[in-house]
Amino acid sequence: MTPILSPSSLILACWILTGLIVSLTLTNIENFDLVSVFMAREGLNLSAFTLIGSIWICLSMLVYLLGDLVGRLSARNQVQIFAKHDLDLAAVIVFWVNFILIFVTCLWIAMSAVKIGGLMKLVTLTYLDATGARDVLLGTKLFTGMRLFYAALPATGCLAAAILAMRFSYPLSVKARVLCIFTLSINVVALFILPMVMSQRLLLFQLLISSYLVTCILRGRVTGLRWLALATLLFLTTWILRESITNAFFERSALDIGIQKLAFYYVNDLWNGFAPLLSDIPHTFGGVSLRGFMFLTLTDGMFSQVLQPKTDQLDQVLGGGDFPFFTAAYVDFGPIFGAFFIGFCAFVFRLIFNKAHHSLIWACQYAQLGAALLFSTHGIYFTHQNFLFSIALIWAIHFLVQRISKREPALFLSSINA
Repeated sequence: MTPILSPSSLILACWILTGLIVSLTLTNIENFDLVSVFMAREGLNLSAFTLIGSIWICLSMLVYLLGDLVGRLSARNQVQIFAKHDLDLAAVIVFWVNFILIFVTCLWIAMSAVKIGGLMKLVTLTYLDATGARDVLLGTKLFTGMRLFYAALPATGCLAAAILAMRFSYPLSVKARVLCIFTLSINVVALFILPMVMSQRLLLFQLLISSYLVTCILRGRVTGLRWLALATLLFLTTWILRESITNAFFERSALDIGIQKLAFYYVNDLWNGFAPLLSDIPHTFGGVSLRGFMFLTLTDGMFSQVLQPKTDQLDQVLGGGDFPFFTAAYVDFGPIFGAFFIGFCAFVFRLIFNKAHHSLIWACQYAQLGAALLFSTHGIYFTHQNFLFSIALIWAIHFLVQRISKREPALFLSSINA
């Protein structure tokens, strides 16, 4: 087991880090002058950070830890479980599924470039007006939900990393290793470049962190810290480049703009966590937390009309972005049922974590979830349509591998030590 990678550890790390960065920023606001500019632009004020907000977040954390504890106590001692995974076959299927995702994304970009006169013009537009370039892409979608193909790259990348991690215990052919390395590498490159236009830099974070988490879980220990450091540097580079492009009018270095914008994001996220607790707000009964399910079931339009009066009121207590996990539960269900929702999520997350140590497929599921928990102050990503589609894609690949393997004897038996 790897308790340092448990859901409670990850969510504690996220909220503690957020609190420390926000405290450091606001107590030294004279050194973060751009943060003040960004706060004024979004209408954020320090009066939102009240005692009642701190109490709710602390109580939510306690409820979460209680739900996590119940999940630990209810888990039975599990013996080593063997799952038939043809790792070579899985590597091939992951490669071709990933090829489809990349192909659709490239086709999308190519059609957008043709629309405005060529790829170089799209690149130039990205540098001069990143928002305009993003609007061009969004206006050239081939079909509804096309962005899910781009958003699913962390899932196939995580699967490739999981197969590579298994090579330390079970045979993996050279061809399979090459396919997995290529899949993971091309996804890192794609999610390093595409956020310059499409934003969604958290997809790169999701890919890098989930790949690291799944490797550690499958190997049964925290390992490869140098790779984690490299992943952090890569993500920060993407962040800084994106912010230097979208805020080019500031006569500052790219590093200064990137750091201050990152600090602002933390302030903004925590502000979104505090502000709804200051006034009597309408509760949406799942309108915030379950938007991803609504999108995938094509009912989001119907519910958005019904909930619009409430969401219009909520906009008054929302800066940029979305409500963080703990506050989204309160906004949706109120204090009592919101606490039940938090505790239930914690219970389920712990069960998934337990299964992750006994199954490659569950390890991939938990790696995606763990990465989402590491930015739970930014939003409730584990119910977002991008996340849900990625999880569904992982399961679809798993069932496809199983179905093909039943027709031909599995080449390898892969298991994970508890």
